[in-house]
Amino acid sequence: MKKKNFISVGRLPDVLLGAAFCTAMLLPAGCSNDSETSAPDSNGRVPLKVTGSINVQTRAHDAQWDKGDQIGIYMYAAGTTTIAEGAANIPYGKADTGNGFTPVAATIYFPTDGSDVDFHAWYPYKDVGDSEWTADFANQTSQAALDLMTADAKSDTQEGGTAYNKDNPTVALNFSHRLTKLWLNIAPGTGISAEDLKGLKVELTGQWKAAIYDPESDALSFTEELIIIPLLAAADGTSAEAILFPDDLTGKALIAGRQLVFTLKSTNEVFRWDIPADKSFNAVDKNIYDITINRSSLDVTATISDWNQGNGGGESGSAE
Repeated sequence: MKKKNFISVGRLPDVLLGAAFCTAMLLPAGCSNDSETSAPDSNGRVPLKVTGSINVQTRAHDAQWDKGDQIGIYMYAAGTTTIAEGAANIPYGKADTGNGFTPVAATIYFPTDGSDVDFHAWYPYKDVGDSEWTADFANQTSQAALDLMTADAKSDTQEGGTAYNKDNPTVALNFSHRLTKLWLNIAPGTGISAEDLKGLKVELTGQWKAAIYDPESDALSFTEELIIIPLLAAADGTSAEAILFPDDLTGKALIAGRQLVFTLKSTNEVFRWDIPADKSFNAVDKNIYDITINRSSLDVTATISDWNQGNGGGESGSAE
């Protein structure tokens, strides 16, 4: 019987926000910089304009927003979970040029009474209604579709703080990853040619099947069902990748006996590498493994780049 384990992780600690983030600026429509203003509409409403920038640590698959990317934005009365101005999961899409985002349909406006508001945003946007967004890790064909990121900006009325309202409509949203990333660099070794790697099949055993996210409550959960995940492998077999549910958010002991399994298409030969029993694939981490496939064994080393440092100075191992 399948069960869902809901884990409300809320906003990530600042140290994680600093490790992997992108910035989306919400500005009055028509603004090109902070010094400019735009006239309210006929009802006195001040609209938002969204622009975004991405660094190499932010995306699962590359360092830029893609055409067609959309984020969902919630606006709340400051300090509450009450939706303001009906702004519940309003989609803003990547503009055709530059780094801007524009309303897909409805536009978000600040309250006309000047009251303060908070923001929550998430990617990749879906029209979830009263349900949740699900990432099925059994299908890794689109890494961007699995790359859950969230951001929060809350009004701070303390001295020196920033309050967001129609008179101060510039809002910085720092997006952080919520899941975890695995990347393999694969090379032919003794007795293996580059031709042998073409069509390579790569799998990871002992993984949770799906992540479930409620964007309005910011609750993240997983389905308690273990599967073998097929990694998204390059046609030439030189790389493979996957997004996984973070081990540190399950509240469970690490799954025993996890393996990376490599199958050569031409000969159906199988090579296995045991994931260290104490290895935790944690939220925000990206673990990069360098794999050399020899005819009789695998040589494995690990290094870190992008996202957070998920396995320190690296790991090594071999398997037959």
